[in-house]
Amino acid sequence: MDNFENQPSRNTRRRKKSQKQASRKKLMTALLAIIGILLIIFIALWCRSCRSEQPADNVENTSLPEATQPPTEPPTKSVMENTVRPAVTDDGQSVGQMEGSVYVWNQQAFELFYGDPDMAQPYAEFINTASQKLAANGIKTFSIIVPNHVEFGLPDRLKNTDEGITTLSQAEYIAAAYGGMNPEFSAPINVYNKLAEHCNEYIYFNSDHHWTGLGAYYAYTAFAEQTGLQPLSLTECTEKSVDGFTGSLSSIAESELKEDSVHYWQFPYAVNNTIYTTDGGSYELDSCYSEGMESGSGTYSLFLEGDNPLEVIRSESPVGNGQKVAIVHESYGNAFTPYLTYNFSEVYSIDFRSWEGNLAEFCQEKGIANVIFLNGVMSSATQIQIDAMQSII
Repeated sequence: MDNFENQPSRNTRRRKKSQKQASRKKLMTALLAIIGILLIIFIALWCRSCRSEQPADNVENTSLPEATQPPTEPPTKSVMENTVRPAVTDDGQSVGQMEGSVYVWNQQAFELFYGDPDMAQPYAEFINTASQKLAANGIKTFSIIVPNHVEFGLPDRLKNTDEGITTLSQAEYIAAAYGGMNPEFSAPINVYNKLAEHCNEYIYFNSDHHWTGLGAYYAYTAFAEQTGLQPLSLTECTEKSVDGFTGSLSSIAESELKEDSVHYWQFPYAVNNTIYTTDGGSYELDSCYSEGMESGSGTYSLFLEGDNPLEVIRSESPVGNGQKVAIVHESYGNAFTPYLTYNFSEVYSIDFRSWEGNLAEFCQEKGIANVIFLNGVMSSATQIQIDAMQSII
């Protein structure tokens, strides 16, 4: 009887106990929810604090980017800042016309440029890759992009107008290319301003897509000044020339162009040039120039005997001091390379279009501490040329 009489009270206790357990579970669930919310708030505040420690958009970030990634904004002052605008001599009235793929004005043929700043990125990326590999062997890299004649020979009034032509700014393109290069490994050289200052001199041919020996000289002086070298003075040299040059654009233009001459300068010191040809042979000259070159369509080949895979020029210049340099280039480099013999005892001229080898290994083998990549603006904006450069690194 006692057991039956006590049953209601036991059920009541069990029910109360169950209710207490349920209440505890609800309390624990509520506490966990509150803790979770507090944790989320803490994480959010912490992330905001981290972001506030990052530099603001208008504050310069001086940290260098990863070697394989070009900087979006160069951490150092761009060498293309304060660009000099060429003041081309102009009568203010005459106009030209398109003749085939060239624009002809004032009896000069101009190769137009259509590369915009976005097209500069592949070349910048190539220079970053090449210069990083060379830096691993203790080799310093310099980059020179050479503008073409239309930038310095055609008045602004004839560019990008309804009456004129469309040719994009090479200054903006070069600035974008240089801005994409990692300054930790490669030093860009501004030759643009020096050429702009001398734009009314004979620095580009009238009938050819190349610059003249004088234009190349002014670019060389820009390189020397920006790298702390003493530039060669042309007054110490003997000027010579070959008249009657009919360049590559003369076969495109329909009208008559001004006559061209190829000028070059013999140096006041001896040089020995070993030329390695595409057929595997070699021969030697005591000059950087083809002294017997005749007038005609190939007279630009006077410089370095034309396009050869490799030339090794040993110089007795009194300021060379045993230093060595390799210059990797296409035909624009032919007129520029000879001047380097004043500052370097050994100059290795490499035409990437036909030379077969590994640049870093070659430089290490020869003890070369400096490499210059010099290319015309057209080559730097042409993927097939960049692919050819890639093959040697």
